[in-house]
Amino acid sequence: MQEADFHEVADEFINLANQLSEDWALPFLSAAFLYAAARFNAHFFYETDGDPEKRRQAEQYYCDQYRKMLQECMEELGGA
Repeated sequence: MQEADFHEVADEFINLANQLSEDWALPFLSAAFLYAAARFNAHFFYETDGDPEKRRQAEQYYCDQYRKMLQECMEELGGA
């Protein structure tokens, strides 16, 4: 996967959020997108592995990745 492809797909989600923001409040959309990401990643985990013994490890991985991405975006959009 190339970084440009990654950002292109992410931009599609952002564009959808921008469209939905015409009808929905931003705090509601933010919560809905977080829930959708959690739901999708849980589905992905159970479809690709699903080992109950790896569940906590998967949860930690997803939380760490979100934190890293959020920090990167905060720095990019608002400065250090």
